[in-house]
Amino acid sequence: MIMMLKGVFFDLYGTLLIPKNSKKAWKNWFVTFYKLMRIYGLKSSKKKFSMECNGFFSRTEPKENDVGLTIYENKIRDFAIDLNLKLEKSEVKKIANDSVNAWHKCIIIDPETLPLLEMLENKKSIALITNFDHPPYIYSILSKYQLTKYFEFIAISGEIGFKKPDPQIFHITLKKIGLKPNEVVFIGDSKEDIEGANNANIRPILIRRQSSKRMLTGNDYFSKKIAKRRNSQNLGIKPWKIISNLRDLYKLLNLFIIL
Repeated sequence: MIMMLKGVFFDLYGTLLIPKNSKKAWKNWFVTFYKLMRIYGLKSSKKKFSMECNGFFSRTEPKENDVGLTIYENKIRDFAIDLNLKLEKSEVKKIANDSVNAWHKCIIIDPETLPLLEMLENKKSIALITNFDHPPYIYSILSKYQLTKYFEFIAISGEIGFKKPDPQIFHITLKKIGLKPNEVVFIGDSKEDIEGANNANIRPILIRRQSSKRMLTGNDYFSKKIAKRRNSQNLGIKPWKIISNLRDLYKLLNLFIIL
């Protein structure tokens, strides 16, 4: 069956924005988080706190969310409570913003991102699907890099209520743009990206950069020992195509049909 390619959906981090040094980015996040928590009364040692932070972003969303806080901020608030520390709302917001800013110091825009989006603009429907618990920050970053204008729809898990690999975040995006799964490809760098696209019957394209052999640890914080163990696991993912950089997409997407 021949089908016109009408839409190209992208992941954000690890795909359009890339880490200069993923290890350093997470170290910056942890050091800033720990420093502020200590200022606000935390008594734990750095080593103990590091273990407690393992998989922080994979923590279950708090059942009782403060509507004035993002999911990330609510996670920080509940995490502090678990450590017998009650934070003021202003303190929670400072920890959230400062820690994400510290992490983002090691993140850059891929040099191929803007040329690729400009090439696709007015030719294909472009959407962004990202797992992120602090939506306001995503909008500020997209504005900073002048990326907002390229996307017909921006699906941020912290707003949508679903995270990859849940197919619902893809279904919502398809409905907003008015396309069918077989009219779209999705480009991402993580296991969640590939599984999520497959779950939604969208063809997934895995971008596997030579410098990013960290698919299971790139989107969350883990202490050294656990990160090493997770990286050694069998990923078992099934992408439709694999590329090593965004430039590879030019040849792939230059076809106006997908067989």
